[in-house]
Amino acid sequence: MKKQIALNVFFYLGIILSIIGLKWGMKNSNTPALIFFIATAIFFIYLKIRLIKDLRKSIRDKTV
Repeated sequence: MKKQIALNVFFYLGIILSIIGLKWGMKNSNTPALIFFIATAIFFIYLKIRLIKDLRKSIRDKTV
């Protein structure tokens, strides 16, 4: 459970840093940076959704 909480925090930090990077890329009109930060944000959101699904499944398995 501690590992999953640590991953959750890491994913949130990744999403927040990607959003900050997106703002920086837009401000400086840096297209490669925008593409990179969009890709990393999508990747972290995907991993976050998978983590939530795994947590729900493990909670369901413990109660049954």
